[in-house]
Amino acid sequence: MMKKKDIKEIITCLGEERRLFYYHKDRYCFDLLRYAMAKNKHQTCKLNQLKQSQFGQFFTKKSVKEALSIYGQGEISQDQLACCWLEKPFIFALTLDCWGNGDRGWDQTSRNQSNLVLQINFTGEHLDNYYSLIKPDKDDEGPFASDSHPINTKGRHTMAWVRLDFDLDSNEALIEEVQNDWLRDANRAYMRLKTRRKRNPNLKPSDVWYSINGDYEGLSRYVETILPPYQQIWAEASLAAAIQFIREELGITQIYYHTYETGKKIKDVAHNPPRSIYTKLPRQFGFKLTANTPVFLRNDKVARRYLKAIRQPNWYVMQL
Repeated sequence: MMKKKDIKEIITCLGEERRLFYYHKDRYCFDLLRYAMAKNKHQTCKLNQLKQSQFGQFFTKKSVKEALSIYGQGEISQDQLACCWLEKPFIFALTLDCWGNGDRGWDQTSRNQSNLVLQINFTGEHLDNYYSLIKPDKDDEGPFASDSHPINTKGRHTMAWVRLDFDLDSNEALIEEVQNDWLRDANRAYMRLKTRRKRNPNLKPSDVWYSINGDYEGLSRYVETILPPYQQIWAEASLAAAIQFIREELGITQIYYHTYETGKKIKDVAHNPPRSIYTKLPRQFGFKLTANTPVFLRNDKVARRYLKAIRQPNWYVMQL
């Protein structure tokens, strides 16, 4: 059982302090290749061996081929993979929280229980631009945050979050959701203002969206210049952070991820979430389709009832 008190105890045991997470595009490839080596208890191995692993698809990426070309067909170590930094990384602060009170209609959890939430929060350079260009009110979470979702409400600004269900006894974790509000709502605010300024060129951001005290030029620069690099990597970075957390801090090596149809039905989701988050993203990371239901869901009375109503339930799975 994963009740709220259990999640809070886990958070206390793991430590509530922030964790810094460094990321650039395609960084996940090198981390997952490193985990593949560790799974086979190899400190070093031939590159050809890695190409035959579950993550062999990464070697078709230009970034991976270029980074590893210096090793030819020779050996590479886990430490060398860990040091493959291709460009200046983004820096995020990771925090933990709890989500869910057993209300399926609201919580959208696979079990009538709570989830552990990994929050991916903005840091330094982004926040400097955010405060100088958007000039948000100081007495709320900001114009692009939704406190009805599992964001950090203790002074940090959450770019995205990942909700997790897991069972230490069965060595299984299930990624319930990868989502963001911030990037989407910043773009919505900007597009709304641009549209309405066609009729009234003097409109300010505060006329169409709460808590923005900056001017039109500031919002324009923030959305068109500052946010695009984050828009390009937010989902990838969030999933990479979640896998690293599950593998290195929870110590779980079997990771499941919802497929689009099964996830909607078992979580009782009425709306249509972004399909690519439940199709393209897990396949990009090397997750494989499986009809095998996670053991901890098979053992849950409520989840079993929902599963029986699904004709052919399936998931993505990764073994590390």
